[in-house]
Amino acid sequence: MKRPIRRRITRLAATAAAVLGGVLVAPTPAHAAWGTTYDLSIQATYQFPTGSTTQVGRADGWVQFDDGGDTFRYSLTVCRQSGYTTPELQVAVNAGWVGQTWEQTNLEYFTLPTGSTVTPTAPCYGDTNTVTGQDTYTNFSNVEFVLFGDTIGASGYTTVSKKYVGVSPY
Repeated sequence: MKRPIRRRITRLAATAAAVLGGVLVAPTPAHAAWGTTYDLSIQATYQFPTGSTTQVGRADGWVQFDDGGDTFRYSLTVCRQSGYTTPELQVAVNAGWVGQTWEQTNLEYFTLPTGSTVTPTAPCYGDTNTVTGQDTYTNFSNVEFVLFGDTIGASGYTTVSKKYVGVSPY
């Protein structure tokens, strides 16, 4: 007779522990899920007055948005082509025209070091670096990446830029 009583007490203790454990463990807040990865390429090109062009810098990579609408992450490989110096990269949100002025909220600005951290592959042949990051900004509508490069043009030292604007799907 002692065995059935022990079993009952053991089962009762196990059930009580399971219920109590479920109550004591607080639910963790849900993390927003990452959506589709969008590929992007930016090519900064200088156009001479004669009409010929030279590629000064390039960025290739991806951007991804979380479905909560407040966070994005990215990875871009930035390279120097015929630029005078290594290209620079700006990351911003909410870019667009306000009247006749292009405006955005700047989040980060990367001045890349001279010397490659990644082996260049065509169409890159100069300094190549990878920039990876994640930013959170409440209720942004888009993300903007601006690549700045420079060269010696017809009137001396010239900086050119090219931008990519990706709209958040959330």
